[in-house]
Amino acid sequence: MKQQHFGFEISEVLYKQTRATIAAIQSQSTNADLNIKISNSLMDITEVGFDVYYYKPRDMVEVSPVVKKAADTGMIAVERGVHMVIRKLFKNMAIEEMVKLASYMNTLLTYENSGSAPRHFVAFTLSEELYNLAQELLTRVDQDPVIDGYRHNIISALNKLIRAGIEAYYETPSSMINIGRIKRKSADVGMSTVEKGTNIVVKKLFKVMPHDALVPLSSYFESFLHDNLDTNAYQ
Repeated sequence: MKQQHFGFEISEVLYKQTRATIAAIQSQSTNADLNIKISNSLMDITEVGFDVYYYKPRDMVEVSPVVKKAADTGMIAVERGVHMVIRKLFKNMAIEEMVKLASYMNTLLTYENSGSAPRHFVAFTLSEELYNLAQELLTRVDQDPVIDGYRHNIISALNKLIRAGIEAYYETPSSMINIGRIKRKSADVGMSTVEKGTNIVVKKLFKVMPHDALVPLSSYFESFLHDNLDTNAYQ
């Protein structure tokens, strides 16, 4: 049975660069720069994620300058929080712990090879329930212009996707490693702040968004749902 994924496309260069760093970690190389390299790769990936999940869709719709400024301010704080967590997690991390994370990170680097050239993605497995919920809401947006009748459902579904992303990108991998009580607490607090901040941004934007602005967004967000990605390493 095919797995459903939720994720965004990255460049082949970033994909291969991250794969190469993961391979070096898995070989337990003594390269002192591995902590920095993997941190930089992850921050590069998160930058792409923020661009495709927030900045591009934000530019597709017209919202009031006040709402846009408030949302942008919140998202900048979220970005800084994510980068802080990445730096804290990987600073001075032992190679043995990085090996555990590297194996998991491999599962998030996926690709689609159905066209003339592979496309590369960072994606996590989505539950069938959440995948179907997303598909149902996308269909409703396409067919039902009375958005106030299901606006709360859209916000709720996006918050569930955010929660699934936090679990896949942070909670699951961080639970695999021993990073010390103080560092873990600091990272947990940081990610909790990130999740709350992201939920606030979603609410600010979608509680006032008209249906005609949501239609192009629904098509855009549909591109993040996948059922044909390959998780095997591709070099």
